[in-house]
Amino acid sequence: MRTHIVLACVSMLGCAGTLAIQGASPTVDWKSILPEVQSVAKKEFRDAGGYYPVSISRVADVTGEGTSEALIDFGCCGAYAHAMTVMRIEDGKPVVALFRGRDGKVSSTEFLEGASVMHGASVELDAIEHAVFSAYWDMKSDGTKVASCGGEAYQWNAAAKRFDYNGRLSERLTKDFCRKIRTQLTAN
Repeated sequence: MRTHIVLACVSMLGCAGTLAIQGASPTVDWKSILPEVQSVAKKEFRDAGGYYPVSISRVADVTGEGTSEALIDFGCCGAYAHAMTVMRIEDGKPVVALFRGRDGKVSSTEFLEGASVMHGASVELDAIEHAVFSAYWDMKSDGTKVASCGGEAYQWNAAAKRFDYNGRLSERLTKDFCRKIRTQLTAN
């Protein structure tokens, strides 16, 4: 069974995000391992926990391997946006997920999520596409129209145990996301 739940809280001061859950429930109790998650995040990202404790924002089986991954909020970093990353379980322990970017470099990645009157960013865990999708939008100075909108999709590569940038998927998800954002933001 596959379930896709969309959390739409987009407004001029709101957020946009998707929580995708495959199956009845996540297979990892992320709350029970939160202290370990916090420790791993603080070792990998120096600003983690800077303003408030590292927390778990959402979980989903993004890889499709039957174990949930988590979107981790660093508890820091922006005037309107939260810095986040993805963690997964490897050998029974939480680890920061690796991403291969457009440039081919492999590293951990920070994503932004949040919105102000003029700007916004979103991170989606897409269990159907087995991808992490990061998007942004900017409003025109008069606040009536979206001036720019874009995004990048990173699809799970099981052989390499990382998320790889996927240009075609990025284009498709960005087109859908930006159409929804333009509709939602200009309707208000």
